[in-house]
Amino acid sequence: MLKNLFAPLQGYTTGIYRKAHAEIFGGVDAYYTPFLRIENGKPREKDLRDLEIANAECANSRCTDIAEENAREIPQIIANSVDEFKILADALIAKGYMEIDFNMGCPFPMQVNRHRGAGILNDKQTVQEIMDEIRKLSSVTNGTAPAMAKVTAPIKFSVKMRLGQDAPDEAFALLPILNEAPLSQITLHPRLGKQQYKGAIDFKSFEKFYEECRHPLVYNGDITTVSQICEMERRYPKLAGVMIGRGLLAKPSLAAEYKGMRDINCAAPLNSNTHQNLLGKLFQMHQVIFDHACKTNQGDSQILSHVQSFWEYLEPSIPKKNFKKIKKAGKLSEYQEAIMEMRGLS
Repeated sequence: MLKNLFAPLQGYTTGIYRKAHAEIFGGVDAYYTPFLRIENGKPREKDLRDLEIANAECANSRCTDIAEENAREIPQIIANSVDEFKILADALIAKGYMEIDFNMGCPFPMQVNRHRGAGILNDKQTVQEIMDEIRKLSSVTNGTAPAMAKVTAPIKFSVKMRLGQDAPDEAFALLPILNEAPLSQITLHPRLGKQQYKGAIDFKSFEKFYEECRHPLVYNGDITTVSQICEMERRYPKLAGVMIGRGLLAKPSLAAEYKGMRDINCAAPLNSNTHQNLLGKLFQMHQVIFDHACKTNQGDSQILSHVQSFWEYLEPSIPKKNFKKIKKAGKLSEYQEAIMEMRGLS
């Protein structure tokens, strides 16, 4: 069975979202956080606060499981130099995290232009320096960070990347460096950074990477159905897992459906998650997020900015009339009225 990993999406997979999804839908083996980045020479405070929301339920850090299924929460960092990487990694290690993911795949110009995310893929020297730092931090005896004094087991590092920013050659030029690094896994999205999320996926290059990569490899990109997960499992028997972002936002039951079907037959028809059951769980999850937004924000506009986005990728699952009312609501009372009206349909 392939691992199902929840990809991070800035502004959507917040701490409270991850916690609620794990409790209500489940099926996910690990939740990756939106990336932690440097701001004014130190870890961005907003990103650190988001980690704290689900921290008390996180198996990866100093406490217990994020949910009954033992899903892990893995923080992701983005950096353009070994110095930035060290600052961010040290901050997470100090908080008790034992797994850290390094983002070399973010395609958005704001990060790429700062030599972060996919923008670092054409810089072999910087990637080598960061992999050397990972080698140090992965060893308890050789760790140099002050926080390492508290560490009693090796820190695990993974990488999420693209084929390159401008050409697939960039990923293959880095592969010898990555193969020699002590990584727990590599997640590959087989597009270029300049494509962002458009254009065809380069399966030919993915297959080449799959054959040459020495680490457990996870596939990421355009997974939206159980049949697609099953096809990846059939097509790539050595594949460690799939990382799903928008597909899980659009259908939060996707990972659980895959696990339920896999025990019987990957080609079996779905019968455990009807549309009505999905809506019922969506309302449960929404209530958790809504209550949290009301407790942590003031004023209608702030609260609405946090709860309206919950429905954005779910548009195909709910009636168009209800979706329009939710999206157009400018007051909290209008929003609640739209939700109550939709709940009457479930």
